[in-house]
Amino acid sequence: MTSISQMRLAVAWGILVMTLSGSGCGPTVPPPDLVAQLDGEPVPHEDFEEFLEGNVEDGSGVLGSDVLSALLDQFLTERLLARLAIDRFGSSASGDVRFDLAKLVGGAIEDPDEIAVATYYQQHKASFDLPERVYLRQFLFSDRHTADRMRDLWVRGTSYEVLVGGLSDNPMAHVGEEGDFSRRDLPPAFAEVLFGLADGEVSEVMTADYGFHVFQVVRHLSPGLAPLAEVNAQIFEELLQSQRQEALSRLVEEARGRYNVRVFERNVPFNYQGMYGADRPDANS
Repeated sequence: MTSISQMRLAVAWGILVMTLSGSGCGPTVPPPDLVAQLDGEPVPHEDFEEFLEGNVEDGSGVLGSDVLSALLDQFLTERLLARLAIDRFGSSASGDVRFDLAKLVGGAIEDPDEIAVATYYQQHKASFDLPERVYLRQFLFSDRHTADRMRDLWVRGTSYEVLVGGLSDNPMAHVGEEGDFSRRDLPPAFAEVLFGLADGEVSEVMTADYGFHVFQVVRHLSPGLAPLAEVNAQIFEELLQSQRQEALSRLVEEARGRYNVRVFERNVPFNYQGMYGADRPDANS
């Protein structure tokens, strides 16, 4: 188990040992401050540490070798894709890995057309066979007094839109959420109450561990197959996301085939178990 600070200490110690021991004889070993080499270009430990600091939350504590191996693979794969973007776009490459990656992926996909959306709908109708639902509007308050006061205004006929406007600057309220929910989408205690309310009815203040809810049941929605028009946008986004994933996989495969990556496992202060080590000959030479 290794933390980022422990990694930094291990790297510094390795550099000191190599410096004191001298170059000696025998096979050439990589400088201890390098974690890898990408198509002949050295990849310093400090670059990987910077990547970790940007991708691992503070306070995450000690990381296992499997997690660190996956993070190193992600780091190197992003480097590969950045190199591919430079070769693909030349001087128009931005140098921002995420931006250039989006550009690479965007150039490899097309927006799904109406036929693709309709075909997906026909092939996945079971996914759109919806249970009984209620369309809810809700407020969440951090104190009971505000919740009681706003519920009273709502019950007396103040419109939802007016309430939202009046609470927009209130730090005690989280406002403006609405949508349809099935019984399984709600805590059982909430579902039992809300499915028993009539259309337009406002609930009592409902207590949760994180605050105080007030709901309005706008309408009850009968079970049945959702019309294509209602799920068109959802299907479009699902198809687009699938294309993005497929395009990204192809780009990673292309980059791995085009550029050689060598992980200097002797320089990594954890048991590297990733994709750039075991299946590559002479990984540590």
